[in-house]
Amino acid sequence: MDQNIAELVEVSRFYGKDKTFVIAGGGNTSFKDRQHIWIKASGVALETIDENGFVCLSREKLKVVSSKIYSHDAVEREAQVKADLTNAIVSNGNNRPSVETSLHEIIDYQYVVHTHPTKVNAVMCSINGESACKELFGDQSLFIPYTDPGYILFKKVEAEIGAFTTKNGKAPQIIFLENHGVFVASDSIDEIHQLYSTIIEMIDGKIQSAMPNADPKLFSSRIIESIQKLHPSFATYSAIGLESDLIHHFIKDQNSFLKADTAFTPDDIVYCKAHYLFLKLQGTEPEQIESASKQIADYFETYGYLPKVLAIEGQGIVAVEENIKSVLTVLEVFTNILKISYLSENFGGPKFMTASQIEFIDNWEVENYRRKMAKS
Repeated sequence: MDQNIAELVEVSRFYGKDKTFVIAGGGNTSFKDRQHIWIKASGVALETIDENGFVCLSREKLKVVSSKIYSHDAVEREAQVKADLTNAIVSNGNNRPSVETSLHEIIDYQYVVHTHPTKVNAVMCSINGESACKELFGDQSLFIPYTDPGYILFKKVEAEIGAFTTKNGKAPQIIFLENHGVFVASDSIDEIHQLYSTIIEMIDGKIQSAMPNADPKLFSSRIIESIQKLHPSFATYSAIGLESDLIHHFIKDQNSFLKADTAFTPDDIVYCKAHYLFLKLQGTEPEQIESASKQIADYFETYGYLPKVLAIEGQGIVAVEENIKSVLTVLEVFTNILKISYLSENFGGPKFMTASQIEFIDNWEVENYRRKMAKS
């Protein structure tokens, strides 16, 4: 294996194994020389990636994405971009390059490590995210307001990198994306580690109160035991319930849950969907089951899909999915949502994705592909 690719594999696994930086299949990494870029394939987990988990593309052929005029229709445009990315592939296999390939290509450093750290997203998913970013990092970083991923985000970042480079005499090494995460870039793996350490250290300095204990434990409930009977489409689904001090902070009542009832980032939507159901159950056990069934049916009527996360007032959260692997992923991602929401209070409180932003992600072929890969 080429030494540069070996280092790319090593740094990918380093951050992929750290749940404070990468949850589920999130994040991506890349290395480039003058002719080629090697980038993580879509749907491949950084935690266990090897050299076969990367797609190699021609940098010359990728340049067309920057200069080409694409359709104004979002669906058609993204399909056209995907076709141009595919045309630039020079490696063997059926892996799809990350949708952020062109973004990695224009960052003027050999190594790029893009992650979604919990503490970074506590800032990026907060009301005062932009001002906090400027206060903490000044002109040492670039802040990008939320922009739909794909081609539109690429063009936005391309323009902002150009302006930053003109002003500062060098390309940015730290690029923060609102309601998304961070890109850290360097020609040295050691410097990437140093930059990430500095980022987390600076954010830690602004966190004023300790987060409630997030260590989970299982809890049992008739809702969990009866999950397959609560809605016809749940017939083959599995469910697991968890509780913790952090979870109880958000499920003590409906108002508390409002600070965690919608998606913060595209990854939240991919793994947990965009809305989470709060169940307030009263009366006898049969009455609670009946009430839960009605609330689930109403949710389905409103959103057109079943809830993956059920929060039971005063008890815990329940993840529902097609298999146990997916259930555990939902629990992992939603617990991270709670952490982000709690820590965001240090930066003005939570800022969720808007309805139109959610709709774009929920219907985007690229993210549906990632869902499919995650379940397999």
